[in-house]
Amino acid sequence: MSKEYKRLSTTDFTGRRRSSFKPKIVVRIYQPTYQLNPRKHFNVEVVEKILRRIVDCELAEVEYSEKVVPELCLSLAETIRNAVKEENYDRYRILVCVSIGQRRQQSVNVFHSFLWDHERDGFAAHTFHNCHIFANVVVYGVYLD
Repeated sequence: MSKEYKRLSTTDFTGRRRSSFKPKIVVRIYQPTYQLNPRKHFNVEVVEKILRRIVDCELAEVEYSEKVVPELCLSLAETIRNAVKEENYDRYRILVCVSIGQRRQQSVNVFHSFLWDHERDGFAAHTFHNCHIFANVVVYGVYLD
């Protein structure tokens, strides 16, 4: 691989000339592909299996603590997002929403709303609970043009 160099000539205040070489920045321009559909569609069943496996393993023995839960939500979302990205869904943005709360005989309604393409977009959800906590995890695969 050869590098291209750009020659820089300078003159100082005494009139001496100097020359130096600087690597030239190469800008690549890509042609559009005109591909309107993804090569691999968002597979809800595969993502649900990933969700069940990760969430059930991570939260099996967890007790609620308001100091631990925010970091737990972040790490759980990151782990799930990385596992789903390993499935190589090209042209999909992966969104992971994790809600964890203390179980105290209350009801919780979780609502997410945004524009949706019913032909290409998809989601997978999993609800986990033990005697101390409940968790609601939703993974969205939103198609990007």
